[in-house]
Amino acid sequence: MASVLALAPLQDLGGRPRATAADQAADLAVGKALRSELAAEDAEGFTSVYRERSYRPLWFAGLQPRPEAYALVTQLKQADADGLDPRAYGADRLAAALGRPRGESPADAARTELAISKAFAQYAVDLRSPPASAELLITDPALTRPLTAHTALQHASRAPSLTQHLSQLVPMNPVYQGLRAALAAYRAENPRTLQHDAYASRLRINLARARALPPYADARFVLVDAASAQLWLYENGEARETMPVAVGKLSQPTPLMAGMIRYAVFSPYWNVPPDLVRDSFAPRVLRRGPDYLATQRMEVLTDWSNQASVVDPATVDWAAVAAGRQTLRMRQLPGPSNMMGAVKLMLPNSLGVYLHDTPDKTVFTYEERTFSAGCVRLSDAMALVGRLLGRAPAAQPGGPPEQRVDLPEPIPVYIGYFTALPRPGGIALARDVYRRDAPLLAELDARAPAERILLAQR
Repeated sequence: MASVLALAPLQDLGGRPRATAADQAADLAVGKALRSELAAEDAEGFTSVYRERSYRPLWFAGLQPRPEAYALVTQLKQADADGLDPRAYGADRLAAALGRPRGESPADAARTELAISKAFAQYAVDLRSPPASAELLITDPALTRPLTAHTALQHASRAPSLTQHLSQLVPMNPVYQGLRAALAAYRAENPRTLQHDAYASRLRINLARARALPPYADARFVLVDAASAQLWLYENGEARETMPVAVGKLSQPTPLMAGMIRYAVFSPYWNVPPDLVRDSFAPRVLRRGPDYLATQRMEVLTDWSNQASVVDPATVDWAAVAAGRQTLRMRQLPGPSNMMGAVKLMLPNSLGVYLHDTPDKTVFTYEERTFSAGCVRLSDAMALVGRLLGRAPAAQPGGPPEQRVDLPEPIPVYIGYFTALPRPGGIALARDVYRRDAPLLAELDARAPAERILLAQR
């Protein structure tokens, strides 16, 4: 046991030696109490974090709270600035525990230490995680997975400076910061109870959604907003490219997801969704005959593999296709009328969602642009491709079909849904076309702080 609890020479957070013999003895005593507390209950999996630091407390120096403990409690008390409820983290109870005379026992210090760690970890997770109904489907293993309480505490424990780590908890991406600042300004102008204020609720809802975006100000990423049907390319905290897009129709909404744009495909085929083959093309062939497909530059293929061969449409049982008894693969040849346009940007995913050009530019003149089957149509695909490639592409429209050009560096793309977004002139509001605001607000309001009080009731 002595070897497990042996402590390295202690230093203060600036790297200077600070531990006296009494300090080390107190730390050892608190460490023993910590190990006992964790052995009795460790739902968050903190044991490995404390074992890694030889059970030395993170928030206490012996029996004395560190300045970072008080700083954290101050942050927790101000959690409503991020649309969070300070009561969910037991901020007042933690403040009371830290305000007690410092004659407490090592066991009391250990319990308060763990209560602070639990509150910190949950707060860090909440700052970096959207509510369940606003979560993005992560489709690429290269993207960061949601933070857990264990990893949140581990990051704090390993941080060179705990003070600096605390100061960087709040996400700094421009979308989050803009919404956060707007909420603070609105509350300052309207110092009354805002729980049911429509505008404040709109800001809270979208602040929660923005937690799914990269937390760092210098992140480079593409943001597609399905509510406003707009796209932005962010670099170093600024929007370098923006354009209107068209997104999924109300019956086929564009999904909330995050992936990596890895390559572009020039002169692409359009692989027609099977339900569209069944509901649209098959009835037309039955009315007009198989030659109709040639006028649309359509091919029928044997299967969905890369080795598929072309089938004579006159040999297909189109009545069976229209009735749904037979599934058929069809694709449109590249060309000016191809539904994919000149280029598509691929973010490999199981949903078959990607960003692509379109020959029909009239859709971008409408205020509400919900026209696609879930994919994102770009109003200026070549401008975005050029920016992502960093050069004019060697492949060009009109060349051989399916010319693949890899990006020099894959870039994250976040397809979200924001009915309020910061813009240079202030907060821009978008219509809730998919009716997603009310369920998310209900989810936020239903979070019962009493169920998440993290200070041990002992």
